[in-house]
Amino acid sequence: MNNNTVVTASNMNYFWGVFLLIGSMRGNNMSEPVIVYATNYTDDAKRLLAQFGNVTIIDAPASTRSLTVQKPEAMILAETDYVTWVDCDGFFNGNCSHLLLPDSPEQIHIRQRTKTDNQKVYPCSDGTIPQNVLETWRNDIGEREEPRLDTCCSTCFISLSMHYRDFLNCWRVQMLKVLPDGDVGVVDRRVKAYFQTDESVLNSLLCFAENAPAVAPSFHMNKEPSALYIHFVAHPKPWRGWGPHTFRHFDAYTQIIDKLQRQGYEMPAPLPFSLQKKNKNLCNILRYPTLLHRKLSSLLK
Repeated sequence: MNNNTVVTASNMNYFWGVFLLIGSMRGNNMSEPVIVYATNYTDDAKRLLAQFGNVTIIDAPASTRSLTVQKPEAMILAETDYVTWVDCDGFFNGNCSHLLLPDSPEQIHIRQRTKTDNQKVYPCSDGTIPQNVLETWRNDIGEREEPRLDTCCSTCFISLSMHYRDFLNCWRVQMLKVLPDGDVGVVDRRVKAYFQTDESVLNSLLCFAENAPAVAPSFHMNKEPSALYIHFVAHPKPWRGWGPHTFRHFDAYTQIIDKLQRQGYEMPAPLPFSLQKKNKNLCNILRYPTLLHRKLSSLLK
């Protein structure tokens, strides 16, 4: 759907994710133009992505902040009627072009969490956004009195009309205002009301900003078994290793590589151990040790 641009971003640590995300699109006949907001990409990395066609690589300016806060500034670059942000640590399993956009141009297509899911974000709550968080958001936004939402939305997938370009810019500016400087990753506990960084700030705007789009009542990307966006939320990422919750997608993810190789695409080298089909059984055995190693490494940082 060429009136919609798919946007993603990464540094070289996530290049395999970007490569296989776009590879999953082209392998499933998704022809949308793609913008990659790239941090410190090599010339070879850019050349490999150019193979897919209709891919624009924009060098992101140097920043002391987490890459997660780049989402709105990358999305604003789209010149189509719609823009769809997709986290690069995921892939399309099937042709999803018909599912990307919101049902109405006044909506934002994004997954709103159930109360059960939201309680995993706020364990001390009843599943709704805690009142002290809402109070901080209300004061910081300074517009609406009553929140539109009682649970948060996930920012791994976002699609909306470019009519909301000003709203995207508000998101960018608000992050600069309320998030502390420095890159500590996706989660930043220094500010309790905004510990989920870009996601917390977007939700504050969806709750209290007057110019916010309405959240679409239904999220389409997890409904059709033959057309899914599958997101690897936790670490390790598949190009580093497989964990207990992600291994079920081993075949689907490595099939992207098989298809690209059959079609003659040049692959990044070397191919990680965890993405080689011949290593499936060993990757299965190593699921829990790999997860434990990742957790211990994080604790020792």
